[in-house]
Amino acid sequence: MASFAFPLRGVYFLLSHPKQLWLKTLSPILLTIIFSFFSIGFSLRYLLPNQVEKLLEWNWPHWMSWAISIVSVILESAILNLLFFAFLVGFFQDMIFDATLTARGHADLLDDTDDINKIVLWWRGVRSSLLVNILLILVKIILIVVTAPLQLVPIAGTALACYISGWPTGWSQHLHYDMEIKGLTVGASYKAAAKNKWHYISFGSVAFGLELIPIFNIFFMWSNIVGAALWIADEYEKENGLKSKAISSDPGSSSEQTPLLSNEA
Repeated sequence: MASFAFPLRGVYFLLSHPKQLWLKTLSPILLTIIFSFFSIGFSLRYLLPNQVEKLLEWNWPHWMSWAISIVSVILESAILNLLFFAFLVGFFQDMIFDATLTARGHADLLDDTDDINKIVLWWRGVRSSLLVNILLILVKIILIVVTAPLQLVPIAGTALACYISGWPTGWSQHLHYDMEIKGLTVGASYKAAAKNKWHYISFGSVAFGLELIPIFNIFFMWSNIVGAALWIADEYEKENGLKSKAISSDPGSSSEQTPLLSNEA
């Protein structure tokens, strides 16, 4: 399956596996919903009118002032959600990723960590989930600001902005597997992501686009984690000549060769 399809596949897999995934995603989704309502309310109540007023003071046309301000508020709300997500991700991302691998029938992938000292595992988590991941989220926020003018161009501009942010988004979704499960260094994980950059861009562009959708991005932020785990499981099955071992039905076939399971240390 093409890498760009996995964020969408993650949506289906999350919805179709309530027993394995819903309870684990309920807490972060509820917290994200609460914060998203706050960020949207704050943006509409304070940021939108202030931005419109400022543009009108600069003698911008009325329609253009509102159009630019609305786009800006959507992006600002997305940035606030990303900042909150950066805080939550260290607590919930790894748990949801591992639960997805287990639901797909690949708990054996997690066995690599059984013999590793818990302190070492904890430090790997700090490096990936908290430090590198937060750094990449900050990079995504910078890219949102830099590419904001592109959002004014319908469809094509948004697609280009998603493409530009695709690679860091794709890499960030694989850090837990690379660093905590496989034990790769940051450098080795980066090299693997760079070597397969077009597949990471393909996955990340769709995932990033979903995270820009107001309100629904509350859900997509977490379904993208599920999609990334499915991508890893799909690659594992292809490389080992296995069939899908999903606990419940999970349609989909594999047609694209994307060698992502690097063993480079």
